[in-house]
Amino acid sequence: MRRFLVVTAVVLAVAGSASAELVARVPDGMIAVAPSGTPLVGFVRGQQFVIAERTGRERWRQQPVTQVSKGSRIAAFKAGPAGPVAVVIGPNDRSLFVLKRNGKGWRKTPLVTRLGGDLSLGWPGLTLDRAGLPVVAYTRWHSRSLFSQLILTRIDARGKPRTQRVTARGWPKSYTPPPAAPVIVRDGTVHVVESYGVSGAVGTIEWIPRSHTWIGLYLSAGRGGYPIGPLFAVPGRGSVVYAAWTEEFPGSLFGGFPVTLATHGREITENIVSERGVTTGLAMTPHGPVLAANEWVAADNFSFAFPAADAVWAGTVTGRGGSEMDGRLAGVAAVPRSSMEDLLLSRPDGLFWFRSSSLPVHVSLTAEEQANGTIALSGRVDGARGGHVTIYREHAKARRETAGTVKLGAGGTFTLVDSARAHPVYYRAVYIDPATGIPYAKLLRDPVPAPPPTE
Repeated sequence: MRRFLVVTAVVLAVAGSASAELVARVPDGMIAVAPSGTPLVGFVRGQQFVIAERTGRERWRQQPVTQVSKGSRIAAFKAGPAGPVAVVIGPNDRSLFVLKRNGKGWRKTPLVTRLGGDLSLGWPGLTLDRAGLPVVAYTRWHSRSLFSQLILTRIDARGKPRTQRVTARGWPKSYTPPPAAPVIVRDGTVHVVESYGVSGAVGTIEWIPRSHTWIGLYLSAGRGGYPIGPLFAVPGRGSVVYAAWTEEFPGSLFGGFPVTLATHGREITENIVSERGVTTGLAMTPHGPVLAANEWVAADNFSFAFPAADAVWAGTVTGRGGSEMDGRLAGVAAVPRSSMEDLLLSRPDGLFWFRSSSLPVHVSLTAEEQANGTIALSGRVDGARGGHVTIYREHAKARRETAGTVKLGAGGTFTLVDSARAHPVYYRAVYIDPATGIPYAKLLRDPVPAPPPTE
């Protein structure tokens, strides 16, 4: 992979916002950015792990790396001075290995070969040291006892793993396998963050090495359910650590799936950045942390099943200049030595890559039922550069329909009157920025119900 980076380094590192580009016709993947600024996307297609590298405008070279077992998925993906690194978790979350560039080939380092029937792995996290060597954190979890064990593994230049046990004696217990993520702070020390939930209590702990042991510092604790999905941790300025994760919290004020961003600096703070979402990425930019999360609506918004089979997704980016997009965000990555960030968006026709220094466009939308049964839709696109808005009818169990396309008026305003044939219906307004191709959007979180029957 490194032999391609020299040619494209200057162009990609200094380029401004880039228009949308199709990376691959697959539903999911992860994004990383090499030190040169070259974007890389890792994904599993069938039983093959593939890395796609951008080699020019709208040109992506796909390189098959290795065969994987059916049901495997990429869990973490980074790129450093030694090339890209991927962590792949096997079927039923019972095996784990790391892939790293090795000369012209790839080295596969198994971390967990095969766990027994009552054991599984929590979502693993990955970081790279200054030499680009992998540092992986993950948990082993026992489904009957609910015991867990947090493990930290460093892999040297020869591909040999060195493992440390961070926790012991099965603590903390958790209803689900605890996700974990390593983070390297300013002095080169590796900290590990994990999240757990059991018996109505949830906690997220930053583990810090001290002499020959580890001490745990709570970043968050309280009433709740249990963590779902991955956990992300990144270093900030100085010794600051940021961490983001999602909890399932039935009956909470936060819609059941709060996404939390915690900050550990001189003091510890935490903020709920999404009331109903799943964390999908965290990147550190010159403007601060940027968090990607996917919010969703479904036919049964009171169901706590996850993921909802009939979910309609809305990718959101929080932080300075955040916004909402049309589709499900697969990841976010900061571009080294720049103010740019890369976004990977999953849409019905594949994975799309975007690069932008900010997300200055915001779409608003309201829907009001009329006495004659029609729906009056109105909204505004703040930051628009002219153009049109397309409004869709989103149905949880069917392909969406176009309600209409309208030209933006003064100040970016728009209106449309619609007559929906099927109910309930979720409306979404989509504005595609002509300069970047980014599909900014607003998905209404509440459906428009069927009108009452006429007498």
